[in-house]
This record gives sequence, C-alpha cells and structure tokens, in this order.
Amino acid sequence: MTHTFAGGCLDRAAHLRSDAAAIAGLLETDGARFLPYRAASPLVTGGRSPGLGWLSAEDLAVVVVGPSEALFLGLEEGEARFAVPVPETVQEGDLGAGSSSFRGVREVAPLLSVADASVMATGRSLVAWHASHGYCPRCGSASSMIDAGHARRCTDSRCGVVQFPRTDPVVIMLIHRNGSCLLGRAVRSRRYPPGLHSCLAGYVEPGESIEEAVRRETLEEAGLRVGHVRYHSSQPWPFPSTLMIGCFAEALAGRPRIDPAELESVRWFTREELLEAVVRWDEDGALRVPPPLTIAHQLARAWLSEGSGLDTSHP
Repeated sequence: MTHTFAGGCLDRAAHLRSDAAAIAGLLETDGARFLPYRAASPLVTGGRSPGLGWLSAEDLAVVVVGPSEALFLGLEEGEARFAVPVPETVQEGDLGAGSSSFRGVREVAPLLSVADASVMATGRSLVAWHASHGYCPRCGSASSMIDAGHARRCTDSRCGVVQFPRTDPVVIMLIHRNGSCLLGRAVRSRRYPPGLHSCLAGYVEPGESIEEAVRRETLEEAGLRVGHVRYHSSQPWPFPSTLMIGCFAEALAGRPRIDPAELESVRWFTREELLEAVVRWDEDGALRVPPPLTIAHQLARAWLSEGSGLDTSHP
C-alpha cells in the first residue's frame, strides 16, 4: 500500500545534482517553480482542496536574494521544482500569495493529493536537515551546500568533510497474540487526546536487523518476548526524517511489563475494541488510535482486515 508522504511522482533526477551548470540553467527557466518553507512549514494554497503554493522565481525574489538556498527536488514533466527556506519574518502577503498560507505538514497532509504530500515531505526533510547541519561534524567549521542541496561540505579546505542528508530507520510493530493486539500509550502522549494508544516503536540500532529491533524494542518497552516477525510496509516520516518500517509481530507467552520511562500504559485489546477505535479514531472514547495518515493506523486496519473482512481501501 502507499502511505501518506510516499507515492511521489517527481523525477528526482539525481544525475543533475552535481552538475552546477545544469542546475543553474534549471533555476533560470520560465517553468521552474519554488516551494517556500517558513520554519519547516510549506506555503499551501487555500480552498477546500488545497495544493502546494508553488511560486515563480520572480515572486520569490521579493524575499529571497539569489537562488543559492534553492534545494532541488526534481523534475515534473521536465520542469524543475525546488524547495526554498524563507526567513521566519516573511508573511504570506510579502510573496503575493493571495489566499495561500504557511501551514504545518501534519495539519495539511491529509488534505493534499498523494503526489503533493510526498513532495512536501521531501522538501520539509531537506529544509530541516540544512537548518541543523550548518557546521562540520569533524572540525566545527562552517559547512556550505553542494549538489543542489543534497549534501554539505566543510568550508575548511584542510578538512573538506562532506555530509549527506540522513534518514533514520524506525521499527513500528503491531504486537498480537491469540486474536488480540497490544497497544501502548507513550509518556509523550500526555499532550495527546485521552485514550490514545498506538503501536510500539523505536529506532533501529547499529548492527541490528529489522527483526532484532522489533524483538528488542518490544522486550524493553513492554517486557514481552516476540517470535515471528512479518514485514508489512514502510512510510517516510518527515519529522524530521525517519523511515517507519511497519511490522506484525507475534508475542510469546508472558504478561506485559512496561518501562515507565517509555510508556504510561500498555494492554491487550480485542479485535472488536480495535475495530471501534479505527472507525471512530477522531471521536472521544475509551480507546483512540492515531489518525489515518500514520502507519500505526494503517497497521491496525491491515491486521483487522486479515481476520474480520474490514475494508481497508478507505481511511
């Protein structure tokens, strides 16, 4: 299945990134378009069916001097598309954007087309990476953008270290046993709606396979050992840049025992309870699951569909 933030249709045209002359030429074409990001929030058009707020070079020149910070996203029907960070002081009116506004990625993603959500996620991850990697990790000197925004190089010629945007792998797993599934409420969920529970998740550590990470995280967070692990799907998650690797995992015998530093609570839910939570995910209730844009929600739907005939074609 295609998750939110995946399914992009841009030609990434990676072969052009290191060709400075080609990128310079693309920046000057009439068809080039630029997507501004203010504090990692993209410009989005208004209306009931919002879209990305692409600007021409002429419109963008009002607030951005020169194209040096334009991050090459790829080609759309042969025309270049770039993401551009703009100062936090920039207002929508400065860009002549009409009814467009800067909106949070989580807020607007469910309203966008699959293609637009994917482009938005790619741009957000690149913008966030450059904002936090302005210095060389080896010598501490300033770094500068190269390869049309897909790398940075230390400006000290004696060092010259090159950094590339990183994507951190995260396993997220729906734990099940005897027709019930295990969901937890993370400590950080205190700022989320009451009753919200989700799949367990955690970063893959160095030297670890996906299956090993699923087993370790489940044992650490819930005190349960896991047997069979089955991959389901993956989702790019641009906060700031992780790859969520969704799995199903069968718990062995034993009772859950939480790590209070990670989870407030953990418990088994029946298929009937989970089905109600999935269908009424945005309503108050004893159990709520994350929204449909998340892989956690889609894992729950997929697991239910395997045993109950739930139609997973619609969120």
